[in-house]
Amino acid sequence: MVDTVEGLRSQQSTIYDRIGVRTIINASGATTSVGGTLMPPEVSAAMVEASRGFVVLEELNAAVGEVIARVTGAEAGYVTAGSAAGMLLAAAACITGTDRAKVRRLPETDGMPNEIIVHRCQRINYDQMFRAAGAKLVEIGLPRGTERWELEAAITERTAAITYIDSPSTTPGALDFATVVEVAHERNVPIIVDAASTLPPVWHLQRWIAWGADLVIYSGGKGIRGPQDSGLLAGRRDLIAAAAMNGAPNAAIGRGMKVSKEAMAGLWAALDRFMRHDHDADFAEHLRQAEYLQANLQERSDVRCELVADPALHPAPILTVYPTTESWTAPAVLQALKDGTPSIHCKVNQGGLEINTHCLLADEPEQILRRLDEVLDA
Repeated sequence: MVDTVEGLRSQQSTIYDRIGVRTIINASGATTSVGGTLMPPEVSAAMVEASRGFVVLEELNAAVGEVIARVTGAEAGYVTAGSAAGMLLAAAACITGTDRAKVRRLPETDGMPNEIIVHRCQRINYDQMFRAAGAKLVEIGLPRGTERWELEAAITERTAAITYIDSPSTTPGALDFATVVEVAHERNVPIIVDAASTLPPVWHLQRWIAWGADLVIYSGGKGIRGPQDSGLLAGRRDLIAAAAMNGAPNAAIGRGMKVSKEAMAGLWAALDRFMRHDHDADFAEHLRQAEYLQANLQERSDVRCELVADPALHPAPILTVYPTTESWTAPAVLQALKDGTPSIHCKVNQGGLEINTHCLLADEPEQILRRLDEVLDA
């Protein structure tokens, strides 16, 4: 990935120059705020080709949905406008089913089963998307622990679904997923899994359906490297049909979250590539980048480095740089990196400067090291 994308990025910077905005070094990962990821040439080519003809969008979505179903092991699939839209449509599907009268009522849900149960330790900023569909969130457990009886007691005739969030932003304390499946399915309650940012590896694309999830959400514009405004919703055939009724081009709660024919075609091409690509080689290259930064930064007396390189936890190695003196703070260094040339974007996490290698290009670790040395020396 590192070498094949570099030329593409230089071409993209030309259009940004003409528009009048600067490009950045993305050391924060495949995040929406800095443009997601970079699409491989075959993905952007598929989008250009798709722009040259007309199709019935529902037919195109259904065809790409068949691919989503195949690669995830689900009964059916649906293309969404990113994973946040997938959350809204998943909630809507569980609330309305395929009842057209209920679909027309959203987001007003009085009198319908409209509660979605969530572990308190798994609350994230984006679960607002469930509420945008008209759902009410019911929290269970404590920040560091949840008992089975708490889930059982929370399920009532008002329960529409249970959500389970697979994200590094959550904390330990949720029930194990097998317990959630057992309790939920004994009571005929569907489970929505949000696994937006967990790809690669490929097996993460298939594990939640295999473990019993009824709906699973993934981003199309992160590790899959499809269009940024694309996402995957996979799961039970009846729930996918309900999600489609609530989505564009229908005049429903998801109408404003439409996916273009170009994005659907791009996601189709990206999924094909994702299933064939050598993700281990990408991880090894990003590990080399992280180790290069770590080895050079550790020569400084004012920093301590911590490297996490586990593909089961993160799609790429993450290096966190912590201050060992009072001469600098992570927020101040972060701002200096953003303001400098080149502009470098990373994150602050628990008092350290977090460098995510997922989207780094071949020569960028050297540029990051140079700028970090300049900022820390200053």
